[in-house]
Amino acid sequence: MSRHIQTFEPPFFAFAPVDTAAYRALVARPLPAAKLIALTAPTGYGKTVFLAALHEHYRRTSSACPWLSLDDRDFSIERVLTRLEAAFSSPAAQVHMGQALHQGDEPVEERIAHLLESLAMTAGPTVIFIDNLNHCADETLHRLLDALIFRTPSWVYLVLASTTVLPFDRARALLEGRLHAVGLAELGLDRDGIVQLLGSDLSAQLSPAAIDTIAEQTEGWPAAVRLMQILLSGSSQPEQALARFSGADEDLAALLNRQVLGGFEPGLRQFLLETSLLRSFGVNLCRHVTGDERTAEHIALLLKRNLFVIPLDRNRSWYRLHALFRQFLMDEAAREIRLERRQQVLCRAAEWCEHGGYWQDAVEYALAAESAPLAAAILERIAAMFVRDRGDLHRYIDWVEKLRAMGAECGWEADFWYCWALVFHRRFETARRQTERLSQRVETQIAAGTAPPTVNEFKRRIEVILIAIDTYTDHLADAHRNAMRWLQNLQGDDPFNCATMASAASIHLTSNYQLVEARRVVRLAQSHINQSGSDYGIGWVGLLAAQIALQEGDFATAYQDLSASFTRAKAALGEHAGMTGTLAVVTAKAAVELGLDAEARQLLMLGLRKLQSHGILDTAAHALDAAVKLWDGAPDGSISINQLREIAAAYPPRLAAMLSCLLIRRLVRLGRLEEANNEAAQIGLGQSGKSAGWASSAPDTANARDWRVAAEIDLAIANGQHKQALSLVTAETRQARAEDRFGRLVELALDEATIAQCSHNPAPAARHLTRAVGLAAKRRYLRPFRDRAAVIAGLVNDTKLKDWGFAVEEERRFFSEVCAGLPLTNSVLLEQLGALNIASSLSETPTARELELLGLIDAGLSNQQLADRLSLSVATVKWHLYNLYTKLGVSSRSAALARARALNLLAR
Repeated sequence: MSRHIQTFEPPFFAFAPVDTAAYRALVARPLPAAKLIALTAPTGYGKTVFLAALHEHYRRTSSACPWLSLDDRDFSIERVLTRLEAAFSSPAAQVHMGQALHQGDEPVEERIAHLLESLAMTAGPTVIFIDNLNHCADETLHRLLDALIFRTPSWVYLVLASTTVLPFDRARALLEGRLHAVGLAELGLDRDGIVQLLGSDLSAQLSPAAIDTIAEQTEGWPAAVRLMQILLSGSSQPEQALARFSGADEDLAALLNRQVLGGFEPGLRQFLLETSLLRSFGVNLCRHVTGDERTAEHIALLLKRNLFVIPLDRNRSWYRLHALFRQFLMDEAAREIRLERRQQVLCRAAEWCEHGGYWQDAVEYALAAESAPLAAAILERIAAMFVRDRGDLHRYIDWVEKLRAMGAECGWEADFWYCWALVFHRRFETARRQTERLSQRVETQIAAGTAPPTVNEFKRRIEVILIAIDTYTDHLADAHRNAMRWLQNLQGDDPFNCATMASAASIHLTSNYQLVEARRVVRLAQSHINQSGSDYGIGWVGLLAAQIALQEGDFATAYQDLSASFTRAKAALGEHAGMTGTLAVVTAKAAVELGLDAEARQLLMLGLRKLQSHGILDTAAHALDAAVKLWDGAPDGSISINQLREIAAAYPPRLAAMLSCLLIRRLVRLGRLEEANNEAAQIGLGQSGKSAGWASSAPDTANARDWRVAAEIDLAIANGQHKQALSLVTAETRQARAEDRFGRLVELALDEATIAQCSHNPAPAARHLTRAVGLAAKRRYLRPFRDRAAVIAGLVNDTKLKDWGFAVEEERRFFSEVCAGLPLTNSVLLEQLGALNIASSLSETPTARELELLGLIDAGLSNQQLADRLSLSVATVKWHLYNLYTKLGVSSRSAALARARALNLLAR
């Protein structure tokens, strides 16, 4: 199914383009001659006209031809991406400010990846036109261009125009035959092209020598030829008019433009100079800003004279001036029109644009007029739309800072959304300072008695920002304290805000293993988020609820709930939503612990790339945990440790140190002890009981301390420091029991089994392993057994199955599953384990004689002893045993006994 493509039309030119050789070569084909057609030439060489003609040709061949025309506001790669996304994606739904915070400011690479996926879903030939690409001076533009040139399907083409050299891998494009360059030589006009542009009527009035003079003076520059055509068409004796200009003393374009303006009556001249202050214009806008009732006549005359006025649509309702002509007119306006009048024109344009819904132009015109009160008033009215709904963070921040540079102040609402824009942009410390500044402004007005009646509601909205910042900057205790205080005084607040506050409180509680209280607060968040109707919020609160199960070690429940939340979010928000990605990576954590490695890898690949812009430290920690456990140690594998370190660096310092602890443990498992010790030394692990990797300002949460001690235990065991390791395990076991963290108890029991096995004490090692299996079975916690496969295999190989003493079938089955992945050598044990893992139901119930035989077998009697005891022949005993084995689904005595124990038949 193809992705919807919005159509943006090129400017409409009433005249036909000059039929040059370069143009004829390109339109000889129904599709572009190369992946990229790149037009590079200075202003005035007709690039836009050339592009528009190509657009019409390719559109007629049934190609999709989205058109983007940039201006000086499109200076960043983010702005260019926004324009492309608008062309190839469905309009974004409005989001709540809390959702926007969690969504974050999506990285450029992520946005490029999404754009490429959208382009891959287009059906049939697609030719993308981008005019005036030179306006984007972003040094990272090459990343976007290279992606479009080298990573899009073969049916996607690019036609780009710029006054400057385009930044892409030109050598590779040439080598692979992807580039068709069009430059000065192709765009410049030869003598025939000049005649064509001048038109048949004017050319007939000029001698061949006059045509040659025009060619010499203009050097084939289309803009200059156009200006000549305008000037000479208005003269009764064009050759004499031509003879008066040499073009030697000043810029030809300026000279010709002055002559053109000189022929206008004063009203039209004034109109044109004032109109040049507008980026684009229509009759109604011009009439409003100039007050000239003859506006429609003026525009009609300009079009009739073909005077560099470019219609922007086929209905001819909007126009713009050619950039070269407009710049000259603006310079003239600065000299001839007093400042107060220019500012008045711009202010009236701002007012008209805001009323008409052209909000971006409205702000730009107000700022250009240096009318701080007007700009502030417009920002006050449109702030939420630009920040929350459109996510145009860079632009909005720039506007507010320009206003402040004028010495002016925004209103409360505009300032509020400026703070949120900084948060969404992840400039947290700047956002905190600006939010505190806004709070002080409010308090000042309260003290002065000039605050509005809604001031208390506004103060609570400010608190939401500060608590959110505390959450994202790892000041979790502060966030919890302030969020709980906020929740104790609910005043009909926005349900999403209420859920956000409860969520902030729960994050601190969960990370410090206060799980009973965390579950209570999450239920509060769920009750509020259900009122909001936000699919995003429902996913977020569901994620926090699952985090509690993860901390308890109930991975089966966590996996079930996370999988459901992930499926729901994917359907409601789309696969590329930040929330979907975060749910994917946390679901991967649960999957890893259940031994579902293939599924976990898929989920990680979907969500890892979003982690630098979406999520909180503790959700990112789960993702890194899953990724490290799946890392096979290869430097060039699908999981890159450098990538994981980059992700950690995007968060507060606690995460980088926690990642180091994960790496230490994984390196120990891989047998790379020296590297593990080096990683530990880098963060000072084991020095004075605390890791130096945690910055002094970073909180030492319970889960951070837990990961650190777990790494210390693994290192101590691997380095043969068993006494130290056992002391740590004993203390940690006591703490984990008090917190009902069964997953941690499983790991610690296996640590004890490992220590006992390494100390050549198999009996206590077996007891510890049995305890670990008992705790892990109902929670399906398989991963720690896989990580200690060699130790467990050595222990199991030297043990008889009957010595394990599992109380329930669930434990026996889980133990069989654990052993299935071990390098076992005891063939009898393998058969017994297979018996444990056969389905519970029997094909047929054993007879009383067969059950009696089972009991005697369990007592150790041989076939002859069975025959003597039961007064049967040995052949008859064997016949009974054969029938019994068939019913049990086994083939030997040991397997029959194992199966009988699993079914509790020996107790009858």
